[in-house]
Amino acid sequence: MKEEEYPEELKTRERLEEPKGLPKGEECPHYPCHFKGQVCIFCYCPKYPCEDKELGKWIKSSKGDIIWTCIDCKLMHEKRVASYLKRHPEATVEELKKVSANE
Repeated sequence: MKEEEYPEELKTRERLEEPKGLPKGEECPHYPCHFKGQVCIFCYCPKYPCEDKELGKWIKSSKGDIIWTCIDCKLMHEKRVASYLKRHPEATVEELKKVSANE
């Protein structure tokens, strides 16, 4: 099925802030949000919305907003990638995908 395309002016690109005081890892009430055993250094993706079609897609939310979903993305939750990004916060998504591929 072809991915639905949405006009640029309807896409919401608002970044969410990392929640304060939320426990990391298995103590988090939302764990696992992506997969069991995920690394939770980054609760909210620092690259959101990356708009990389290999990692996510634009969808219409239940509120009717057009948002980027990365529910199936595991990139930021891989130990090697998360550790690399913590040391290199300026890293691009392409760079992080290369780190991931070298695992």
